[in-house]
Amino acid sequence: MDQHTGLGRLVTLPFVFWIASACAPVHGADAWVSHKDPSGFSVDVPAGWTVTRDARNGRIAIRGGGGEQVVIWPLQVQHSHMDAHGASVLVGQLAAQVDSQSNWGPAHAERNSVRIYASAPQRGGSAMLSWANGAEGASVFFYCLEAAPATYRSSTDTFVRVLASFRVTGEASPRGAATSPGGSPGAPLEFQTWRDPHEGAFSVSVPKGWRIVGGTYRLSATDVRYALTMDSPDGHIRASVGDANIGTFSQPNQMLAMGGLREGSYEALGDGTRVEIRRYIPGQAFARAYVESIIARLCSPVRVVSNNARPDLVSSLTAAAHAEGAVTAQLTAGEVSFTCNLHGNPLAGKYVAATVELAPGRSPLWVVYRLWGYLAQSGAQAQADMVVARALQTWKFSPEWQSRQRATAHAAVQQDNLRSQQIRSRALAAIEEDQRETSETIMQGWEQRQKVGDEISRRRENAILGTLDVVDPQTGSQYKVSNFGDYHYMSNEGSIIGTNSPNTPGPGLREMITLP
Repeated sequence: MDQHTGLGRLVTLPFVFWIASACAPVHGADAWVSHKDPSGFSVDVPAGWTVTRDARNGRIAIRGGGGEQVVIWPLQVQHSHMDAHGASVLVGQLAAQVDSQSNWGPAHAERNSVRIYASAPQRGGSAMLSWANGAEGASVFFYCLEAAPATYRSSTDTFVRVLASFRVTGEASPRGAATSPGGSPGAPLEFQTWRDPHEGAFSVSVPKGWRIVGGTYRLSATDVRYALTMDSPDGHIRASVGDANIGTFSQPNQMLAMGGLREGSYEALGDGTRVEIRRYIPGQAFARAYVESIIARLCSPVRVVSNNARPDLVSSLTAAAHAEGAVTAQLTAGEVSFTCNLHGNPLAGKYVAATVELAPGRSPLWVVYRLWGYLAQSGAQAQADMVVARALQTWKFSPEWQSRQRATAHAAVQQDNLRSQQIRSRALAAIEEDQRETSETIMQGWEQRQKVGDEISRRRENAILGTLDVVDPQTGSQYKVSNFGDYHYMSNEGSIIGTNSPNTPGPGLREMITLP
């Protein structure tokens, strides 16, 4: 295993969520200080605690006066993928490197993370390892907490506060390093109300400062679709609810077949609605098919980690469908977790789908009742889950719009076909434009991260090699030279001369531009 000597994609959210779920709310301490490390991170610690970083392997150790210790350690496994077995072995090895005297217990695996606990009389401790597989290997993140047993039990709130405050501060971090998913490094995630810009049909709570695209798309009087895409400013998270390209389906039957309508074709209804002929797909299978066919166009190759039914969602979603008028609806739900690669960046994702047969035995119609999920860089999955959950919890339809929609639907059957076509054309154009904007956001975010990463790599290389970059203002050509002077000049013969004086050393020389 090659140890990544930079900060890597260093984030703390999954570990913080794990601790916080098992302890009381965090209460502030009387004396805390903020440590800003020149290597590119900041963290809040109680006064008197020390923060050190081992430049050889990137391990960060935070120690308290009572023997408390917090370790944050990013690593990179080159040309190999991690799995639960390998992670269970590795977490024990890393924990032993942190503290070889403690007796570390067996690993407990949960999807892309494993945990172990120490059971020594002198020390209490816990450690967690999470990972994400990508094209070039696996990004691994190790966290460890330790203290004397009594101190460990009383320090839970302190540990949580330390980890929750950890931030990568940006410029000093290497390519791919994660800042807080809210935007600027260290910025807390705030929410604001966002309203459907197309028809004012709904409002929803979204992260402040994120790029939000979506709304209501009316393809006919009764074919009304909703979609919402939320992209974090740093490009680490893309979360979505709904998909405007998914409409109503009708199961194939003998009557449709007699009319020449077979699976894959479309049936046009009187109000302009186009229904796709397609066999019913349960929620679990639909979630996987959606990721492998739609998400794979953006981020590939897709590697499915798990694909499970979600019976826990069926009861509440069925009740919601019944309340909306589908009193005989039968619903299934499932989720898929996966990894993929976007322009060389390994991502993890999860999508949940619920599909419903509107009137089994009486009508062949079925719909995708709910669809939500995300793509996220390693370590940002917990934040992505929170953003999606917040959107689902706060999504509210306007009563006035609902009333207008019911009236529109009731009068839809005899709607003029030409007008239906015009409505559909406008909606399809809106969907296409919003998808273009979303795609541009993703590309711009990736390009910006590439530029930042390249600049960081350039500066790091110069610092290690003792070089700098200069540009010829006449030709625009860039040269890498030894850092032998404060000022650099190009001769007519193409030689570069360095001096420590701003005065031109002679005729026939032009001053070069020195890059920072």
